[in-house]
Amino acid sequence: MEQVESVIVISDTEGDNDGESSVFIVENSPEVLDTSKNKSTEIIDEECGLAITFSKKGNVMPHARYDCVEQDFTRTENDISGPAGNNLNFCEQCYCYICDKLASECQYWNLPSICHCNAHNKSKYWKAHRDVALTGALSIFNFNLVDIDSELRHGGGLLQKFCLELALEYNKYLMGLTTSRSSLIPCICICHSQLKMFCEMCQVNHVEIRLYSYTPVYNMVNNFLQQAEKEKPKAAAIMMIGVAKEILLHKQSPQEVFNKNDHTSTPNQAVPIFMHRITCALQRMLVLSDFPPYLFNKLKTFYKSLVLPSYCYIFTNSLNVLSWDDPFLTSILRGQNITGQRQKKGRKETLWEDFPIVQARVERMEAREEYRELVRYLRVIKCNDTLKLRALQDKVPFYFCKYGDFNSAAQSFHLNSNLSCCIACRLTPYQYKVYLKILRTGTVPAGSEISEEGRWILLEGSNLIRCCVLLKCSLRILFVNEVLYRDVYCWSRLIQIHCNYFSLENDILQMPSPGFVKSTAVLAVSVLEDLKNGIVGLPKPFSSMLHRESALILVTMAAAQMLHRNTSIMKIVLPLILAYGVRTKNIWALKLLFDSLSTKEEILHNFCAILSNNIYVHRNMIIAVVKCHDANYVSDLVTLFLSFKQTTVQSLSIPVLTVLVEGWHEFKTKESIWIESLHSFLQNKVVPAMEMVNTAQFIELRNKLNRIL
Repeated sequence: MEQVESVIVISDTEGDNDGESSVFIVENSPEVLDTSKNKSTEIIDEECGLAITFSKKGNVMPHARYDCVEQDFTRTENDISGPAGNNLNFCEQCYCYICDKLASECQYWNLPSICHCNAHNKSKYWKAHRDVALTGALSIFNFNLVDIDSELRHGGGLLQKFCLELALEYNKYLMGLTTSRSSLIPCICICHSQLKMFCEMCQVNHVEIRLYSYTPVYNMVNNFLQQAEKEKPKAAAIMMIGVAKEILLHKQSPQEVFNKNDHTSTPNQAVPIFMHRITCALQRMLVLSDFPPYLFNKLKTFYKSLVLPSYCYIFTNSLNVLSWDDPFLTSILRGQNITGQRQKKGRKETLWEDFPIVQARVERMEAREEYRELVRYLRVIKCNDTLKLRALQDKVPFYFCKYGDFNSAAQSFHLNSNLSCCIACRLTPYQYKVYLKILRTGTVPAGSEISEEGRWILLEGSNLIRCCVLLKCSLRILFVNEVLYRDVYCWSRLIQIHCNYFSLENDILQMPSPGFVKSTAVLAVSVLEDLKNGIVGLPKPFSSMLHRESALILVTMAAAQMLHRNTSIMKIVLPLILAYGVRTKNIWALKLLFDSLSTKEEILHNFCAILSNNIYVHRNMIIAVVKCHDANYVSDLVTLFLSFKQTTVQSLSIPVLTVLVEGWHEFKTKESIWIESLHSFLQNKVVPAMEMVNTAQFIELRNKLNRIL
């Protein structure tokens, strides 16, 4: 029997001995040595509570580094900057707690930013890292095995591989790069430049310095996030939130110089940029992706557990996203809560969400055509970015139209928003024209954008708003929006709407009596003043048998007032004139416009000058309108000009007829009856009328007409 020196007793209950060593050493003693002589002798150590019935020379068994009896171990919670105490040293049987390899084989044993030599089983930080090493990156989320699908495993695998690569790159940043100061700031000392030697003055320019740049780490993280954005939602969420956990641990080198112009050179500048990007992406995914409840809650809980440095406190609670089945949110979407507020634990709570969350909810409800719910949500939600939220709320009238509530849409243009400014104030000319078409026809664009292009659909079962409501709404928008008020094309569309341009072909306005036109025009002046002041009631003529004709008179008088104010700065007015004759003929209303302008000679002269120029420059507009009508339209239009007493208006017939004569070949495709009718009008009405006007222009034009006739 060989001599026994010691016995090693290894505990089989790791983690349950409250910090005590899991190895107990029985030192050599005479009593133990005596047992070699008599194997049946039993020695009991009452102090240790051990009974030894047999012993031999002990061999040191493989053990974790923190259990080593040869080398002292210093326990820390999460120190990864470098070896703590004597932790760097190890014996031949020491194993790495994280890698489950011999300490001599662990490539991260004393690597700054990782330092596996400090790992032990009493630290939550190191336990989490061990779980990652054994079961992958998903272990940090505490998933049940049944919850982990192939998509989550894929994301976890990519995250685990990246974290190791990131640690190596971060370690390079911590170690820095040694270089000469002269490589950054060239030495201009004469001793160096001419004598090729260093002196005391320039010696400082040639010392070695250490540079620290976080940019390579920034680029690595940026590339990984770009990769994550291309993955499926579950994998992307795991990858992004896992990266956030890693970069929040990155600290700036104490010797590093802060460069405010380079946001990638230090962790203090780069990490907040990444956190904003990651947080916004996670917020959108929680809203747009149908994550199962366990994953939805795990992501929120994990994000809340992140330890944020002082420069990232702004992201605290940023992932507190309400699920779609949250009682507070559902009560608002169903119309049961119209205020967006509730009492919670005796305190008033308002529905408030970050803008990326609001934007994502709008996108999802648009895609699902949940326009009623979308209107209810946008009318109560509060947000950290008021201006961007207002841009989303400006589409509320459109969403009303999408489900056929045209009356509410008309009213919503003038309801105050969060910034005490109505939606009508911010409409663009294009949006205004689209809304007029929607409200007049009861049709809407097929998509979720305010666009006149593409397919439009008729909403079955919806009721069109009354003519007087459309009239008041359209004029009030112009009165509060100066950009629209000065836009000729907005007035052109408004005139077309009230000329029934978008109605059935047989739905044509009748020409009222001159007395009715005159009396209604006088009344329209006071009505327009009331509308400008917010009084929206309309007198009896606008609800009579000729209410549509009355509406056109009111619009014409409003257009005349606009021209009185803005003619001096306008460059085009032709669309305004042609609006009275596109598909329908309302020359009587056009005459009213000229009569209203003729009250001021200067205004009429400027208007006619602009119009005459427009006819020559935009001749295709004239030809297109002429092709849409019978020959009587041209006859009525030219007769209107020639019948005016003012020579400035009479002269407008010259450019119109000139365009017709020069483009006569373009009308050959029309029916022979159309050509003959126009030919007869020009020969029997226009030429004789021009015989009475002996100006050079009329004589030249008459000769051209005689040649084609």
